Amino acid sequence: MEDQTIGKELVLTAPADVAKRSKPTLEKVGNRFISSDGRFHPDLCGDYLLGKARNNWVGVSELSKVFCGAPTIDGKKRVRKSLFRTFTYLLSRGEFLVYETASNGRVNSVKLLNVCSEAERQAAIPQIERMKQRRQLTAEKYEKALKVIQLQQNLLGVEG
Repeated sequence: MEDQTIGKELVLTAPADVAKRSKPTLEKVGNRFISSDGRFHPDLCGDYLLGKARNNWVGVSELSKVFCGAPTIDGKKRVRKSLFRTFTYLLSRGEFLVYETASNGRVNSVKLLNVCSEAERQAAIPQIERMKQRRQLTAEKYEKALKVIQLQQNLLGVEG
């Protein structure tokens, strides 16, 4: 006697039949950029900061406008919570993200490290040490951050 199948037969679909989701992008609306899906993405944020934060400080409220739609309290919290992922993404690309914090320790703005600026170099090393002390950085990321700062100093011939 043959085995009878119970229920529906399993039908496998070819990979071509599966719908592919497009990756989110930054879209220009008027004179500002917004995330195409309204969510925070570390790689998009990193690309945005590579274009905007090389010479200027970018506030958390501006990042909240771009990635959350408005500079609300919840949007700023979401951006602050996700900044470390952006820091890691930029570190993997050989850039260092400097945080400007208020007296209460809350991040107010961010900028890509310019080793020619003495103030930014002075802010970068304590930031790395604080992150290491809080166990936010692995030993590998800590060494990479120090190498990025040292490499940028060597390339520009800045003594530190």
